[in-house]
Amino acid sequence: MNDQTFRKTPLPPTRVTGNHMYTKLQVHYGGDVHDLVLKTEKEPTCQDLGKALEDAFRVSINDQLIYYRGQRLHHQQSLSDDRPLSRYGIFPGNSVTLIGKRGLL
Repeated sequence: MNDQTFRKTPLPPTRVTGNHMYTKLQVHYGGDVHDLVLKTEKEPTCQDLGKALEDAFRVSINDQLIYYRGQRLHHQQSLSDDRPLSRYGIFPGNSVTLIGKRGLL
């Protein structure tokens, strides 16, 4: 067999392993593009995304502005925290933009 038969394929954006779901998103922050993987037990919610962004980029949830396709995601309101990302049209492999100042967490 030649070397061309073994090609590296990218990881699929969503993987279900055991009781966990892994959802991969691209995050535009500070002029760079980062890959972010959300590990959840069910479909990821706005609150899951906010917490993951806080952990990865040290931007507190209260200071985050998240945009998807030019629309602001209102994830800070308590009523929308448990809404799945799919309700806003955000699916695995999509890109979101994070705006916010890093803080001391």
